[in-house]
Amino acid sequence: MRKLELAAAAAALALASGALAGDAGTPAAPHPAGAAAVPGDRLADFFQRTKGITRLVPASEVWESIHAGSKKYFVVDVRPAEDYAKGHVPGAVSLPIDVLFRPASLAKLPARGQTILLVCQSGHTESMALGGLAALGYEPWAMRFGMIGWNAETSVKAGSPVQDGDAVHGVGGPIEK
Repeated sequence: MRKLELAAAAAALALASGALAGDAGTPAAPHPAGAAAVPGDRLADFFQRTKGITRLVPASEVWESIHAGSKKYFVVDVRPAEDYAKGHVPGAVSLPIDVLFRPASLAKLPARGQTILLVCQSGHTESMALGGLAALGYEPWAMRFGMIGWNAETSVKAGSPVQDGDAVHGVGGPIEK
């Protein structure tokens, strides 16, 4: 398991350092003496602040926020577009991990002030994306257990068989509220 975590962190750093070239709109984490922070330093600072623990938000809290209309989270779904089309957290932006670190995708992320919440199927891919975004100076969070957590913790099931826009569907069709 440790080797998998190290491989994921290395992949996130590689993605992040590749995304830095020509990316002027990315927020930078504070760095001592005004020196230019490099992805490794930003990531080290992030993990020092978070004590190396992935910051998780339960799906039920995300649903309560959506239901209340608070827009507390800027939800980024890092799954492939085909999976997103089958069902997603209402209001989530689809930025699959294979394009997330491209300048055009990073430009769609909020600079500061709004919490970025990453979502995938099980939590694995969002954890890799979290490391990459942290290396770029963002302060991302991950939804606990991804869409598996969403379907288990909320009364609203995403997908079935196709989700129209931001409509929320249950096992047999749209859920009546």
